[in-house]
Amino acid sequence: MKTSDKLKRLRDLMKKNGIDLYIVPSSDPHISEYLPDYWKSRSWISGFTGSSGTFAITQTKAALWTDSRYFLQAENELANTEIELCKQGLPETPTLANWLNTQLDKTDVVGFDGNVFQVSLAKNIIEQLYKSEINCKPNVDLIKPIWEKRPNLPKNKAFIQELKYAGKSINEKLAEIRSLMKSKGVNSYLMCALDEVNWVFNIRGNDINYNPVVLSYGFIDENQAILFIELNKLTENIANSLNEQGITIKPYNKIEKQLRKLANSDSILIDPARTNYKLYTSIPKKVKIVESTGIATELKAHKNSVELEGFRNAMVQDGVALAEFFFWLENNLGKEKITETSIADKLADFRGKRNEFVSESFNSIVGYADHGAIVHYSTTKESEYEIKPKGFLLIDSGGQYRNGTTDITRTIHLSEPTEEEKIDFTLVLKGMIQISMIKFPVGTRGSQLDTLARMAMWKLNINYGHGTGHGVGSFMNVHEGPMQIRPDNHLPIEVGEVLSNEPGLYRQGKHGIRTENLIACTGDTENEFGKFLKFETLTLCPIDIKPIKVDMLLTDEKEWLNSYHKMVFDRLSPHLDKKHKDWLKEKTMKI
Repeated sequence: MKTSDKLKRLRDLMKKNGIDLYIVPSSDPHISEYLPDYWKSRSWISGFTGSSGTFAITQTKAALWTDSRYFLQAENELANTEIELCKQGLPETPTLANWLNTQLDKTDVVGFDGNVFQVSLAKNIIEQLYKSEINCKPNVDLIKPIWEKRPNLPKNKAFIQELKYAGKSINEKLAEIRSLMKSKGVNSYLMCALDEVNWVFNIRGNDINYNPVVLSYGFIDENQAILFIELNKLTENIANSLNEQGITIKPYNKIEKQLRKLANSDSILIDPARTNYKLYTSIPKKVKIVESTGIATELKAHKNSVELEGFRNAMVQDGVALAEFFFWLENNLGKEKITETSIADKLADFRGKRNEFVSESFNSIVGYADHGAIVHYSTTKESEYEIKPKGFLLIDSGGQYRNGTTDITRTIHLSEPTEEEKIDFTLVLKGMIQISMIKFPVGTRGSQLDTLARMAMWKLNINYGHGTGHGVGSFMNVHEGPMQIRPDNHLPIEVGEVLSNEPGLYRQGKHGIRTENLIACTGDTENEFGKFLKFETLTLCPIDIKPIKVDMLLTDEKEWLNSYHKMVFDRLSPHLDKKHKDWLKEKTMKI
């Protein structure tokens, strides 16, 4: 079906339902970052296939908002349609809220499917519309009736995340959750986000690319813990195991019924950023609702000793795969045709040979030359470059291993770097090292640490637009909250949290540089000035020393890099054959 035909059908349905403007986000009922094909409604209706975007339509206009990662892709995919591209972040681009107001008159009606809208966003839209005397129908799904040949929901089986990987039993986690429920003044807790549910019940799945989760909901009160899941996703052994641990299993689609049964005297905690609006409206009006970051989100961010050791072991597997890959690249560049997409495929092949490897943790970002300046660039066969033996190559990739999740970026130079390239590369390296070396008092926030990564750049009036670090799950989502290292995240960084450390520098039309390791927050010391924390670097892969302008590095920065490279060699070399070991020795030599 052509896009124009889809839009006509949607408009006809809007008329029948008395809706003047309809909004379609990029989401699912679990407010996931990555979506099963069944829930890619915005992609289907608009034809734009990027992972982030919001679509809105009236009887006369249609528009799509997306960020700078996808401007080029969106322009190409929306060409020859009536859909206007709204480039988020540009001063001339209206926000969705502003655009709504320009398209609507008083008493008009806005519709959306609350099943795929997070509570916080839905409430904000409804509030803004109310101020303008515009009505809202928040739980209307107009995509389902017109989407012919819609993909099925995933039917993959769940599997157990064994205690040797998880480190804590279900009952240990439930005890911690119930203790926090009590302290927050609630007697029940709804889990909508898949990473929360899967973490609490020590299960995993293959329902979403890159995130090893199974579609499910969770509900916990003082007496019971319920897993809502399609029953055919559980083998008899897994179902029995969960039952033996006191877990009640109910069908996936019975979660609303459970919420409607809450008594007026009950209280429930929901995460407004990770719960869909339809479930929110299923809660009886007299039930006390406490809106807060999910309890499981807070708990799972602090990795236990077993999970941290799993990360360390996963990094060895990942580091060996990366060493073999970069050795291959160095020895084959210029001898065969190598492209951005073939590099991503080759890297996946090397990771696939490692024990415990399950899948990639996200779609690899391979940006050669000026493509590297497109943050989160997504290569296609149509847009890809052939890699030549000159300039910078940026590779941001990761793996899902049963014992941990990896995420690493390395930027390498394929010939002789220019002075500008050396300066840029070294500025990024300095920022990454400063984060790696820092010791900080308990209570220090991510926003404060973020400054360290930018100081050297700021002196030269240079900056980058993304955050410096995001949380990472344990064989779970590669992007995990609530903590981050970025200017607008004011949560403290705490012991057990695993984060990325990835400053970057991007010169449009020239090159992009990003250097990324994963780090774990650990205790350092306690004295009369209080408790201090530090970071343990987990990632094991050499950093290209060719583009480093050594005289720009401070003494302690050089010492850190030499010490890091010694650790990389010591940890990886026992797992490499002679030719790869010799290559690694050269790449980790002192500067």
